[in-house]
Amino acid sequence: MIRTLVIDDEPIIRKGILNILSEIAADLIVVGDCGTIKEALVLANNCKPDLVLLDINLTDGTGFDFLNKLKTRNFNVVFITAHEEFALKAIKQGAIDYLLKPIDEDELAEVIKKAISIHEYQLSERLHIANSRLQGNSNKIVLRLFDSFQIIRFEELMYCQSDAGYTTFHLTDKRQFTVSKSIKEYENLLPEDRFFRTHQSYIVNLDYIDRYEKGGPLYLKGEISILVAIRKKEALLKRLL
Repeated sequence: MIRTLVIDDEPIIRKGILNILSEIAADLIVVGDCGTIKEALVLANNCKPDLVLLDINLTDGTGFDFLNKLKTRNFNVVFITAHEEFALKAIKQGAIDYLLKPIDEDELAEVIKKAISIHEYQLSERLHIANSRLQGNSNKIVLRLFDSFQIIRFEELMYCQSDAGYTTFHLTDKRQFTVSKSIKEYENLLPEDRFFRTHQSYIVNLDYIDRYEKGGPLYLKGEISILVAIRKKEALLKRLL
């Protein structure tokens, strides 16, 4: 869900934008709207938006003044304005797009779609960097869930199971967390000395293996049955012995 702040000094324009957003973007939630820099600074600090739809002319200054007054900026910006001449300045401020009034609903829908894609990519990159830093000097992995980041310690992870491009992490306390990434990505992140991929659909924690029946499945503690691919049997036996 992408958290969005709408900043425009004309209440009727803000209302129009909010109405359009409610119709076009299921993956978007509006966390606030306002028309002044003073209000915008408070909302930006308290509501932590991912995206700001920003007018140029505000009641007490400009949209550029608002951006310059921020101590930190952790959101993307789309300018929505009647002033075409500020496009270059907007780009220099790192805006991902620039829409002219009157607002075209289809154009706004395309911009929101673009903003959501950029946000998703940025989150994925941050998560990849976080897990890359953890590799080799940590005992945990970070999962990006729908509305949060879940830290999983290796000792509590029994196995991973893949299904149609999703991966479910099964923990020792029976909790399960499903992420929309392939199991291959996690095979590269989990340490080889502790985890083994037995099948295209499974990665197991070697510490929780109870028994392996030759020609049959692998069993984890608790009688959890795990498939073993034929081409993986020899490598698995080497790891067990």
